Amino acid sequence: MDAGSAVAAPAIPSLLRALAAVPDGRKRRGRRYTLASILSLAVCAMLCGARSLYAIAQWGREQADDDIRGSLGIDRASTPSVATLFRLFRDLDVAAFERTLAGWLVGQGIPDGEVIAVDGKSIRGLHGEEVPGVHLVAAYGQRSGQVLGQKGGPRARPNCA
Repeated sequence: MDAGSAVAAPAIPSLLRALAAVPDGRKRRGRRYTLASILSLAVCAMLCGARSLYAIAQWGREQADDDIRGSLGIDRASTPSVATLFRLFRDLDVAAFERTLAGWLVGQGIPDGEVIAVDGKSIRGLHGEEVPGVHLVAAYGQRSGQVLGQKGGPRARPNCA
Protein backbone atom coordinates (compact mmCIF):
# COMPACT_ATOMS: atom_id res chain seq x y z
CA MET A 1 0.00 0.00 0.00
CA ASP A 2 1.45 3.38 -0.93
CA ALA A 3 1.50 6.42 1.33
CA GLY A 4 -1.16 8.20 -0.74
CA SER A 5 -3.87 5.59 -0.30
CA ALA A 6 -6.01 5.43 2.79
CA VAL A 7 -8.20 2.71 4.18
CA ALA A 8 -11.63 3.96 5.10
CA ALA A 9 -12.51 3.28 8.71
CA PRO A 10 -15.80 1.45 9.21
CA ALA A 11 -18.67 3.77 10.01
CA ILE A 12 -19.45 3.65 13.73
CA PRO A 13 -23.01 4.73 14.45
CA SER A 14 -23.12 7.46 17.04
CA LEU A 15 -24.69 6.88 20.41
CA LEU A 16 -26.84 9.98 19.84
CA ARG A 17 -28.26 8.45 16.65
CA ALA A 18 -28.85 5.12 18.38
CA LEU A 19 -30.63 6.77 21.32
CA ALA A 20 -33.05 8.38 18.87
CA ALA A 21 -34.69 4.92 18.63
CA VAL A 22 -35.79 5.04 22.29
CA PRO A 23 -39.51 5.89 22.31
CA ASP A 24 -40.28 9.33 23.71
CA GLY A 25 -43.44 9.18 25.82
CA ARG A 26 -43.51 12.94 26.44
CA LYS A 27 -46.22 15.15 24.96
CA ARG A 28 -45.03 17.02 21.90
CA ARG A 29 -46.11 20.39 23.27
CA GLY A 30 -43.45 22.18 25.29
CA ARG A 31 -40.51 19.96 24.31
CA ARG A 32 -37.26 21.90 24.11
CA TYR A 33 -34.86 18.99 23.75
CA THR A 34 -35.01 15.63 22.01
CA LEU A 35 -34.99 12.55 24.21
CA ALA A 36 -31.75 11.40 22.56
CA SER A 37 -29.99 14.68 23.37
CA ILE A 38 -31.03 14.57 27.04
CA LEU A 39 -29.94 10.93 27.38
CA SER A 40 -26.62 11.72 25.67
CA LEU A 41 -26.06 14.68 27.98
CA ALA A 42 -26.76 12.47 31.00
CA VAL A 43 -24.34 9.79 29.77
CA CYS A 44 -21.55 12.35 29.27
CA ALA A 45 -22.20 14.00 32.63
CA MET A 46 -22.13 10.64 34.41
CA LEU A 47 -18.87 9.71 32.68
CA CYS A 48 -17.50 12.97 34.08
CA GLY A 49 -18.55 12.06 37.61
CA ALA A 50 -22.12 13.33 37.95
CA ARG A 51 -24.04 11.08 40.32
CA SER A 52 -27.37 12.87 40.73
CA LEU A 53 -29.94 14.71 38.64
CA TYR A 54 -28.70 17.96 40.13
CA ALA A 55 -25.10 17.11 39.16
CA ILE A 56 -26.17 16.19 35.60
CA ALA A 57 -28.00 19.50 35.22
CA GLN A 58 -25.07 21.40 36.70
CA TRP A 59 -22.57 19.66 34.37
CA GLY A 60 -24.69 20.57 31.36
CA ARG A 61 -24.98 24.16 32.52
CA GLU A 62 -21.41 24.78 33.68
CA GLN A 63 -19.10 22.27 31.97
CA ALA A 64 -20.61 21.65 28.54
CA ASP A 65 -19.65 24.44 26.15
CA ASP A 66 -21.39 25.21 22.84
CA ASP A 67 -19.36 22.59 20.93
CA ILE A 68 -20.22 19.84 23.41
CA ARG A 69 -23.88 20.82 23.52
CA GLY A 70 -23.96 20.90 19.70
CA SER A 71 -22.45 17.42 19.42
CA LEU A 72 -25.08 16.17 21.89
CA GLY A 73 -27.88 17.61 19.77
CA ILE A 74 -28.64 20.56 22.04
CA ASP A 75 -28.84 23.63 19.84
CA ARG A 76 -29.43 26.24 22.53
CA ALA A 77 -27.40 27.85 25.28
CA SER A 78 -29.58 26.43 28.06
CA THR A 79 -29.64 22.79 29.09
CA PRO A 80 -32.33 20.63 30.74
CA SER A 81 -33.24 21.54 34.30
CA VAL A 82 -33.36 19.16 37.25
CA ALA A 83 -37.17 19.07 36.99
CA THR A 84 -36.98 18.15 33.30
CA LEU A 85 -34.47 15.39 34.05
CA PHE A 86 -36.64 14.08 36.91
CA ARG A 87 -39.79 13.87 34.77
CA LEU A 88 -37.92 12.33 31.86
CA PHE A 89 -36.21 9.58 33.88
CA ARG A 90 -39.37 8.89 35.90
CA ASP A 91 -41.32 8.18 32.71
CA LEU A 92 -38.51 6.64 30.61
CA ASP A 93 -39.16 3.24 29.02
CA VAL A 94 -36.18 1.60 30.73
CA ALA A 95 -36.51 -1.70 28.86
CA ALA A 96 -36.43 0.08 25.48
CA PHE A 97 -33.45 2.16 26.62
CA GLU A 98 -31.56 -0.97 27.72
CA ARG A 99 -32.35 -2.78 24.43
CA THR A 100 -31.19 0.24 22.42
CA LEU A 101 -27.98 0.63 24.40
CA ALA A 102 -27.24 -3.12 24.22
CA GLY A 103 -27.84 -3.09 20.46
CA TRP A 104 -25.49 -0.14 20.04
CA LEU A 105 -22.78 -1.89 22.07
CA VAL A 106 -23.12 -5.07 19.98
CA GLY A 107 -22.80 -2.86 16.89
CA GLN A 108 -19.51 -1.59 18.31
CA GLY A 109 -18.21 -5.18 18.45
CA ILE A 110 -18.83 -5.64 22.18
CA PRO A 111 -20.42 -9.05 22.88
CA ASP A 112 -23.95 -9.11 24.29
CA GLY A 113 -23.80 -9.43 28.08
CA GLU A 114 -20.21 -8.16 28.33
CA VAL A 115 -19.58 -6.24 31.54
CA ILE A 116 -17.68 -3.08 30.72
CA ALA A 117 -15.56 -1.32 33.30
CA VAL A 118 -14.77 2.31 32.51
CA ASP A 119 -11.83 3.97 34.23
CA GLY A 120 -10.27 7.35 33.78
CA LYS A 121 -7.16 9.11 34.89
CA SER A 122 -6.31 12.78 34.85
CA ILE A 123 -2.78 14.09 34.94
CA ARG A 124 -2.76 17.66 36.13
CA GLY A 125 -0.98 20.34 34.16
CA LEU A 126 2.32 21.86 35.17
CA HIS A 127 3.18 25.49 35.83
CA GLY A 128 -0.39 26.68 35.95
CA GLU A 129 -1.87 26.82 32.47
CA GLU A 130 1.43 26.70 30.57
CA VAL A 131 1.38 22.91 30.22
CA PRO A 132 -2.19 21.56 30.14
CA GLY A 133 -3.10 18.32 31.85
CA VAL A 134 -4.14 15.15 30.04
CA HIS A 135 -7.19 12.89 30.40
CA LEU A 136 -7.19 9.16 29.67
CA VAL A 137 -10.35 7.05 29.62
CA ALA A 138 -10.36 3.30 28.99
CA ALA A 139 -13.13 0.72 28.63
CA TYR A 140 -12.28 -2.84 29.69
CA GLY A 141 -14.32 -5.93 28.84
CA GLN A 142 -14.31 -8.06 31.97
CA ARG A 143 -15.44 -11.27 30.28
CA SER A 144 -13.06 -11.00 27.32
CA GLY A 145 -10.23 -9.55 29.40
CA GLN A 146 -9.45 -6.95 26.74
CA VAL A 147 -9.28 -3.20 26.57
CA LEU A 148 -12.20 -2.36 24.29
CA GLY A 149 -11.19 1.23 23.72
CA GLN A 150 -9.00 3.96 25.03
CA LYS A 151 -9.06 7.68 24.44
CA GLY A 152 -6.70 10.36 25.66
CA GLY A 153 -6.41 14.04 25.08
CA PRO A 154 -5.60 17.41 26.56
CA ARG A 155 -7.40 18.39 29.66
CA ALA A 156 -9.97 20.95 28.58
CA ARG A 157 -12.20 21.30 31.64
CA PRO A 158 -10.81 21.30 35.17
CA ASN A 159 -13.87 19.69 36.83
CA CYS A 160 -14.45 16.89 34.33
CA ALA A 161 -12.10 14.16 35.54
